Amino acid sequence: MVVLITNDDGYKTEGLRTLYKAAKKVFGSEVMVVSPDKLQSSSGMSFTFHKPLRVEKIDYNNMPCYIVSGTPADCVFMSIYHLFKGNVSLVLSGINEGMNAGLETVYSSGTISAAMFAAISEVPSIAFSKNLSVDMKQGEIDQSMKESYESVVKILKNIKAKGFPKNIDMININLPLKINKKTEMKIVKTDKRVFDDIVIKKKDPNGKDYYWLYGTLRKDLDKEADLYNLFNQKITVTPIKLSTTEELHLKTLSDIFS
Repeated sequence: MVVLITNDDGYKTEGLRTLYKAAKKVFGSEVMVVSPDKLQSSSGMSFTFHKPLRVEKIDYNNMPCYIVSGTPADCVFMSIYHLFKGNVSLVLSGINEGMNAGLETVYSSGTISAAMFAAISEVPSIAFSKNLSVDMKQGEIDQSMKESYESVVKILKNIKAKGFPKNIDMININLPLKINKKTEMKIVKTDKRVFDDIVIKKKDPNGKDYYWLYGTLRKDLDKEADLYNLFNQKITVTPIKLSTTEELHLKTLSDIFS
């Protein structure tokens, strides 16, 4: 059986390598990497149906991997239904360069969506993301990823020993900026809003309008949810169930439309 590693930042990132090394330590030779050939951040669960995909097997700095000319969801699609057909037992996505906490980021993230598509395909999955500072240089980001290694190994060892939890489709894990072996882990829900969203309007050299979508982090965070605890330097672990349909909701709609 295959433990699949993927991400949305591309195959050259230290986050992917750190997750690969941690998975290799825990699961051994059954770990395989299938990653986008370039940055696919915030791609959500986008699939490439309008043009052909290219897949190439390479060895990048002693990390064998398949690179795909598509999205993270494409990578998981190709892995489950072609490259390792019938043999993918677990999908690990990340480690993303930046947090994926709060519903806004969860439903736009390529990292999360790779794990979500695995769950839709009935393969257990875990998404890993790392909270970073906006002013960090790439070397500092890489070092921060390496510092997360021991915590990721510990998490994966627990999953291997105790099995993936039943009745949960996927797990979303966010690693704090400052992390060590003593960093506390918190099981939390997902906060609803991450940003106070704004649109910035500017003029190009031809006098035509263009826009930047932007947002500033909210200050009124739920203390029982992921964002507050992540910013307080805790590893946040959030269970995600994809189907939100409940009998109560079905009855409510039946009453409205009957």
